[in-house]
Amino acid sequence: MTKRLFLGIALDKQQTQQLSKLQANFDSAVRLVPAANLHMTLLFLGLIDDKTQQQLEEQISLMDKPKFNLSLDKLDHWAKPKILCLTGQIDDPALLKLAKNCSALSTQFKLYKDENPFTPHITLARKAKYLPENMSTSVDIQPLLLTPKTLHLFHSQSTIEGVKYQILRSWNLE
Repeated sequence: MTKRLFLGIALDKQQTQQLSKLQANFDSAVRLVPAANLHMTLLFLGLIDDKTQQQLEEQISLMDKPKFNLSLDKLDHWAKPKILCLTGQIDDPALLKLAKNCSALSTQFKLYKDENPFTPHITLARKAKYLPENMSTSVDIQPLLLTPKTLHLFHSQSTIEGVKYQILRSWNLE
């Protein structure tokens, strides 16, 4: 059986509430990402079979997983996936190292490879055709500070109620 998997960072309750308040300012034409699905993806892995998943988990256990700090403070629109997201600059070299270590798994296991450079972001809304003008000027965007302690392997499941993200395994960042 194959599963759609990705590596990412979960948000705590306070961070989720902060982003939900920001989402409340969005136009009704966009599709909001449910609070339970808010996260930061480090690496999309694609459809993975059970054997490859086990091998991936072994490699993730062995790889260096440094702790990092990140401030996400800019609301952005990405035209190709049609999303509104909160982005930030990589100021902590530990985040870049973790992202590169995760990306190396794609090469090692010949998985989906994103051609775009890693840009830390949290998707807030889908089906967004543009960044609403009022969002860039009238909404006070409080920086979202991430200091995660854990890296998660998520399973993206399509259900009747929509997409659900289930954490399959977690590793401490050190």
